[in-house]
Amino acid sequence: MMVNFTGPKGGKLDEGLVSYAYCAMNSFAKQLGINRLKICYQVNLHHSLYTDNSHGSEGLCLSLDQRNFEVDVALYGNWLVTLAHEMVHVKQFARNELSGNLSRWKSRGHANTEYADQPWEKEARKLQYKLVAKFMEELGE
Repeated sequence: MMVNFTGPKGGKLDEGLVSYAYCAMNSFAKQLGINRLKICYQVNLHHSLYTDNSHGSEGLCLSLDQRNFEVDVALYGNWLVTLAHEMVHVKQFARNELSGNLSRWKSRGHANTEYADQPWEKEARKLQYKLVAKFMEELGE
């Protein structure tokens, strides 16, 4: 797993934050069964309530291809849960469960499915808190 972190507008981030986020990503990847895949991440952490390019959401996962991902996370919300949510999307793209253009989920068309009803979003919402709880348990918190 190769991860590059950047702050707002390509700025530097606190080393403690980067280390914590990296440990969390390792835990989430292991829990999701994608830790052995050669995946490269560009993680952009935003000092705001919403990410710059997500039109009012706290996170965004962009699949550049099946092994390269750009993940945006806003830090002024529950950023750890948001990071876990986006890591579920990484798993979905990497395992070819979700098409890059968000129109197919496990071989079924979903081009016109409302956001709240999209099965990939339902799965991410279902797993995000479980992933964080397990990570916190691993840390002894």
